[in-house]
Amino acid sequence: MILRLNSMAWYRQGWPAYLGIFLVALGLRLGYEALVGNAALENADSPAYEDLATKIALLQPYQTERSAGPGGFPPDLQRPPGYPAFLAAINLPARTVSRHWTSIAQCFISAAFATVLAWLLGRMSPPGVGLLAGCLYATEWVTIVYTPMLISEPIYTVTLAMAVFTFALALSRQSNPLSLAAGLLLGLAAVVKPAAQAIMVAFLVAWLCSKARRSAPLFLITYLACVTPWMMRNQHKYGDFTLSEMSTVDLYFYIAKGSLHAYPPGDLEGSRINADVDALNREWLSSTLSPTQRSRRMKQEAAATIAGHWPAVLRQSAIGLLRTSLGTASITAAHSLDVPPGRVSRILLNVLPGIQILLLWGLAIAGCFAGFALRREIRILLAASIICVLLPAASTLAQSRFRVPAIPEICVLAAAGAAALGRRMGPTKYRQELARTLLSLSDL
Repeated sequence: MILRLNSMAWYRQGWPAYLGIFLVALGLRLGYEALVGNAALENADSPAYEDLATKIALLQPYQTERSAGPGGFPPDLQRPPGYPAFLAAINLPARTVSRHWTSIAQCFISAAFATVLAWLLGRMSPPGVGLLAGCLYATEWVTIVYTPMLISEPIYTVTLAMAVFTFALALSRQSNPLSLAAGLLLGLAAVVKPAAQAIMVAFLVAWLCSKARRSAPLFLITYLACVTPWMMRNQHKYGDFTLSEMSTVDLYFYIAKGSLHAYPPGDLEGSRINADVDALNREWLSSTLSPTQRSRRMKQEAAATIAGHWPAVLRQSAIGLLRTSLGTASITAAHSLDVPPGRVSRILLNVLPGIQILLLWGLAIAGCFAGFALRREIRILLAASIICVLLPAASTLAQSRFRVPAIPEICVLAAAGAAALGRRMGPTKYRQELARTLLSLSDL
């Protein structure tokens, strides 16, 4: 009861802190966006997204001639309409995609999410833990680098995290409406980026480990209601009942076939990997197989390759997991600047983010055992969600961008870990420091 009253006082008096998180997050993202040129706000995925968004805005058929990845699949079978629809919506009434305006909009959305993250966590943890999580996310370097870019990760990260934390709130309160809302948000995240399908495993694991398992997993209903229409569309158009074939492409090109080569660790840009993929892709582009036949053949060849070279697959996946988990986005940041950074700048682009990443991971691991800060089922959900984001991305083309969707969960566990370490300094001293912090924030 006392904790609840303290939390209510925190919400009433702590609004300057939430505003501060928003302004810091927005300032850092817009500041970085101002440093890079308009051409640096895209990557190889951007042209397909732009063209599909334009087709939606012009009410034309959802298809494009722009490449959406290797394998020879139709681009609209690889890219669900979530992110293109977002691009079309924020660029109305122009009906053409402006990279500069899109980057600004994504910066505002990311900054607003940092504030919402702090507020949501404040509903499930002691006062101050949510504020710290919001600060960690607002200042996380890799997120800052990728937020302005015309790629799906910025919006995917927000929708996925909202799904995860809504479900965490549903577990803590045993709320069926919140469980339904979480399933809907997860479905929206999957329509933005199909990799969200893996998070359903995290939802099921957390549900089984909670008291809510006595009731039906209602999140499945709204999730399926969200993704099934697009899967039925693909079945009707291509005879392929799937949300996207990107998982098949990743399995075949980057996990199975990628294991057949030994790539130098210093090839951080992936030039050797991309060259091999391009050569293999040319063979598939000349094939006349239907999407269903193409998918079946790729899966069969991938399974045979993995079975025959599983030690190499495990080794390459382990290297990929390490690169995804500890990547500093230094290559992307260096290429985005108008003037190539010098030697000192390149060192700083690796060292400073590296220190931040190691600190976050260390605190997040401690947060997995911080029972006083987060309930057991919530810690299980967050840890499982991080694993479900990182493991599918563990391949020969691993990079820090694939860690971005897991960063909100990492920041929350890191905030819980920091609170646990602070508590070990001494209960009395911890409460005194927390009281001083809250008092100073309320006086702002």
